[in-house]
Amino acid sequence: MNASFLEKLKINIRETIGNEYEILVWDNLAEQRPIAEVYNILASRARYPYWCFIHEDIRFETMNWADNLRKAFAENPGTGLIGIAGAKYKSKTPSGWSTGLKELDYCNIYHQDQNGLTQHIYMNLSKNVFEPVTNVDGVFIVVRREVWNSAQFNEENLRGFHLYDIDFSFHVVKHWKAAVLFNIDIMHFTQGGNYGDAWLEPTLRWHSLFSNQLPQSTEKDSANKSWEKKIRIFWLKRLSDEKISWKNKWKWIQAGKTLLDPMAWPFIVLFLFGKTLRGPKP
Repeated sequence: MNASFLEKLKINIRETIGNEYEILVWDNLAEQRPIAEVYNILASRARYPYWCFIHEDIRFETMNWADNLRKAFAENPGTGLIGIAGAKYKSKTPSGWSTGLKELDYCNIYHQDQNGLTQHIYMNLSKNVFEPVTNVDGVFIVVRREVWNSAQFNEENLRGFHLYDIDFSFHVVKHWKAAVLFNIDIMHFTQGGNYGDAWLEPTLRWHSLFSNQLPQSTEKDSANKSWEKKIRIFWLKRLSDEKISWKNKWKWIQAGKTLLDPMAWPFIVLFLFGKTLRGPKP
């Protein structure tokens, strides 16, 4: 936990939320536990009807943003989960929430790096303020209190920092709908996600555990084979820049049945030898 970020976030929430609230904090430096377990502990202490799970490295840019959440839940009573980034399709291919396909990914977030450079990632093909999805990214997870009766964070299978958002979404949408909301702007202070071995290993385990229940989709064509092929290639390219062991690279290729797709073969080479082919960075 970054104490400086936390104090700034507390001030930011007080100035922007526009509703009565409470903040429940877990200092993971003082007592380290898996994030799924921490979220379950804090949820058991929560008093209000809507729960927002966030980290300390963000800043709300929208005034009275809680009103936008309350309105979205009130107008969509079947929706139990809201985020600011998510996708309409969770593939069988071991991956994060994003698909790399503009018709499936929805996102509105600002990223600022340590040099102060800001990037706005905005993906909204439908142009709707409220867009149904099947999963949301962990940077901002909001649920109705009632969701807890049907889904909690999977502390039994997830003992680290990864996959908690995909797994939680996966279980919530069996009982509720999920959506991305585009009228809340958030700045995320980050240097980018790490998709190396520490991410890949639990990702492979989770997809193996639930492969018979995937894909999961908001769309009628939930078994769209062309989507799976495109998602495999997207993640082959995405992971080619990461530091991943040879053993785990082969496990990922086998898990995604990637060798069965000739169109993916050039990207398998990139995945296996990308860093070598590109050479050292200047």
